[in-house]
Amino acid sequence: MRCGWFLVGLTVLMIAGTAQAATVGLRDPTTKSSTVLGAPGGTVDLELFLDTEGLSFEGYYLGVDFIGGLLTIQAVTHEPLTDFFPVFGAPVIDNVAGTIRQINQITFSTPLAPGEYVLALITIQLGATPGLPITVTPGLFGEVLGLGGSSCPSAMPSCSVTFSSAMIVPEPGTALLLATGLFGLALDRRSKNRI
Repeated sequence: MRCGWFLVGLTVLMIAGTAQAATVGLRDPTTKSSTVLGAPGGTVDLELFLDTEGLSFEGYYLGVDFIGGLLTIQAVTHEPLTDFFPVFGAPVIDNVAGTIRQINQITFSTPLAPGEYVLALITIQLGATPGLPITVTPGLFGEVLGLGGSSCPSAMPSCSVTFSSAMIVPEPGTALLLATGLFGLALDRRSKNRI
């Protein structure tokens, strides 16, 4: 009986040890931060990336949701990956719904080695006036990742996917901040002169 429980425990440990959790996320291309500051009316770039967590990489079919302040999604540009092609058409941008769907590339030849890859560059324009922060979240909306020779997560029980959001924080421009500060100093001097 003890031997049976030992074998069950060993099997559970082996399965847990082989579980893979790939990460798909969004971040600033320069700072690699998931918090991005943007001036109202200005453009912001985000890179969509994948960390395969030790699995080989054959393709992706992803979407992105924008929730929060005012923005216009301007472009989605695939990053070049060796022998990868967007076979399911161009990404579909819906500025009314605040979504991008059908961000895809796959390979028909040798898979890429395990590692971290930048999949696409997304360019958005913020509303002209300061607004609410915007949460940008990638996801699988009925789609899958091609990892480890199979489809993750549906066809590979040991593979899961973690999604990492980015936050875009609209901030007043430097000139506006400087003007506001100078105006505040001027008011402060006037009030001191009246005393």
